[in-house]
Amino acid sequence: MSSRDHVRADLLSSMVSMFSGSTNPLLLAALKAAFPWLSFALIVNWIPEQAEDIYWVLIDLDRIAIVEISRLSSDLEEVSIEVLDLNKYKERRLSIDSRRKLEVAIDLMKENYPS
Repeated sequence: MSSRDHVRADLLSSMVSMFSGSTNPLLLAALKAAFPWLSFALIVNWIPEQAEDIYWVLIDLDRIAIVEISRLSSDLEEVSIEVLDLNKYKERRLSIDSRRKLEVAIDLMKENYPS
């Protein structure tokens, strides 16, 4: 299995985990509240910080949702969601691994996004 295949498998596995609510139930609740139509989304980055978890989620072919979830509260009202244009995200300094993961996520989105 190539490294690209591993990234693909990891992205799909994390998506299943996210939509089952086992990644973080507040992540799923926040995404569903903000984007009720969402049925396919891929976590392209996750930073666990001391007081919060930050997720970058590819929600369609044009946008990434940045979701900040406090570790100190389980209140959905305290979850922050910012939507970033995919091209703006691509302009950021991303590691080679992060770029590869994003490329694979975009390919998966193209395969699965309703046209």
